[in-house]
Amino acid sequence: MKMYRFILLVCIACATSFFSACGNGSGDNTIAAADSTGTDSVLAALNKKIADEPDNFANYLARAQYYGKTERYDLAMKDIARAIETDSLQSTIYLYRGEIHWAQENVNKAYDDYKQCLALEATNTDCLLKKAAIDIVLNNYTIALQHINDALRQGDQAYAYYLKGRLYKQQGDTASAISAYQTAVEVDATYYDAFIEVGLLFAAQKNDLAKDYYNSAIEIRPNSIEAWYNKAMFFQETGNKDQKRYQEALTCYDKIISIDSTFATAHFNKGFVYLEYLKDLKSSEKEFTEAVLTNPSYFMAYYNRGLVYERMGKKDEAERDFRKALSIKPDYTDAAKGVSRILGE
Repeated sequence: MKMYRFILLVCIACATSFFSACGNGSGDNTIAAADSTGTDSVLAALNKKIADEPDNFANYLARAQYYGKTERYDLAMKDIARAIETDSLQSTIYLYRGEIHWAQENVNKAYDDYKQCLALEATNTDCLLKKAAIDIVLNNYTIALQHINDALRQGDQAYAYYLKGRLYKQQGDTASAISAYQTAVEVDATYYDAFIEVGLLFAAQKNDLAKDYYNSAIEIRPNSIEAWYNKAMFFQETGNKDQKRYQEALTCYDKIISIDSTFATAHFNKGFVYLEYLKDLKSSEKEFTEAVLTNPSYFMAYYNRGLVYERMGKKDEAERDFRKALSIKPDYTDAAKGVSRILGE
C-alpha cells in the first residue's frame, strides 16, 4: 500500500524579496489618477518623487516594486516599461521584471529577464542565483554551477549552498548534496529547508541522522506539519530496527492532528501502522474511520478499513467499504479484488 509523502518543491525564488517599497517614486498623472481612490501615504510619496524627478529610472522601479508587493502586476509592468524607457541599461530593472514574471508563473520570460540582467551586470548575485535555480530545473547543470560559484566568490550565502545541494541531488550525487546542504545550515542555522533536505537524504539511507535534522527543522518551525510528517515516516519506515519506533511515529502523527485536525492523512497513516505493524485491528478501524470522516472522498481509507473488517470477519462491512472505494475511484483494482474475495467466500 502506498503512503503519502510530502514532496519538497524546488525553491526557485531567491530568499531576498524585491516586493518592497523603496523611498523613491514613479508614475505619471494617468496612473496616479487611476489609483487615486486607494492612494496611501507611501504611494503618494512615490507619486511626488516621480513628479519631481521624471527622468530618474529608480523612481519608476520603486513604484513598480510597490505595485508588485500588492500584486497589481499590470501597473507594475507599466512602471517597469517606463523605467526601461528612461534608462535601458540598468540591470536591476530586468531583475525585478523577472520577479514579476516569476510571480505570474511565467518562468520562460523570467529566465530571459535574468539573462538580460546578467548581460548588463555579470556579478549581480541575486540574479546569478535566480537564474541558477531555473537552470537546475532545466538540467543546465554546468551553467547553474558556474552561476552558483560566481555568487559564492562574492561571499558565503546559505541560499547558494542550498542550490548546490539541489543541483547535486538532482544529479544523483547524494554525498555532495548532503555536504552542500550541511554547509548551508552552517552559514544560516535557521535554514529550515536545508535541514529538511538533509533529513530526507539521510532518511532514504535509513540513517538515524535523519531524525536529528528533522528535529532541528522542528525547533525552527515547531508547528511544521511537513517536518513532523517526515519524522513520522522515518520512524514508520525503520520500525523493523526497533518496534518502539512505531509508537514514536504514532506520537508524531498525534502532534500533526493537534496542529491541524483536518489532516486526514495522519489518521490514515496511524491506521496503517496499527493494521500492518502493530496488528491492532480496533485501533486501526478507529483511525481509518476518522480519516473518512475528515475526508469523505478518501478512497484509500475506505479500502483499508475494508481490509480491517475483512480480517475481523465482518464481510458485509468489508464489502460496503470496498464498494465505497470503487464508487470514488472506479479503476481501483485492489478494491475490486476485495469485493471479489468477499463474494467468492
